[in-house]
Amino acid sequence: MATIYPLRLRLSTAFLVIGERPVLVDAGSPGEADKIVRAMAKYHVSPGDLSLILLTHAHTDHAGSAKELRQRSGAPVALHPADGEMLRRGTMGRLNPLRPRHRLLELYVNKPFDGFEADVDLHDGQRLVEYGLAAEVVETPGHSAGSVSVVLDRPAPNELCDALIGDLLIGGFLGGLIDPRRPRLPYFAEDYGQILDSVATVADKAGGHYYCGHGGPLNALETAKWRERIAGQLPIAATG
Repeated sequence: MATIYPLRLRLSTAFLVIGERPVLVDAGSPGEADKIVRAMAKYHVSPGDLSLILLTHAHTDHAGSAKELRQRSGAPVALHPADGEMLRRGTMGRLNPLRPRHRLLELYVNKPFDGFEADVDLHDGQRLVEYGLAAEVVETPGHSAGSVSVVLDRPAPNELCDALIGDLLIGGFLGGLIDPRRPRLPYFAEDYGQILDSVATVADKAGGHYYCGHGGPLNALETAKWRERIAGQLPIAATG
């Protein structure tokens, strides 16, 4: 059985997941390594205790301090290869906004970070037992081509699985300050139609709660109802 501890950061939330060994899921924005280390210390975890730093995707606010945390901890960094070039160059490139007004947010969030090569390539169905975590990697593209979710094993036969979903969805408004448990599409995505397909993929595997990088956690049942309401009504992403 694993326990999920949210680590609230400036723009996003990272997660310390403690099973047989601690795993850090996502690594915040550039310059947040100290904040993450202090947050982990509240749960009696030091950088050297980490078995893995797993990135749900390579956007700045999730991968920005990964290189420094790898240096401090010695833990390998895992990422899906489809986001590998983004991590290597340390920039997200041009983002595709949900609405034209979201283009303004890009000026705030699209910052460069220290790029590097991931140590571990993630793939669909990959088990994380070797890192002390009873969980499975699930490919959930849409927000980015290489976005993944982590589905934890059932804590007991009659209990539901939880999942960490990165930015597949977000919760509420203003980074989760308002109505954080309301499912919403992310502000940016490479393929909006693919997002709902990925939500369905997670729903097939996890029926508990979805821990996302902004707001949340989201209830799986309520998220399924939300998905049914908006299916076929996806907005056209702004271009230009």
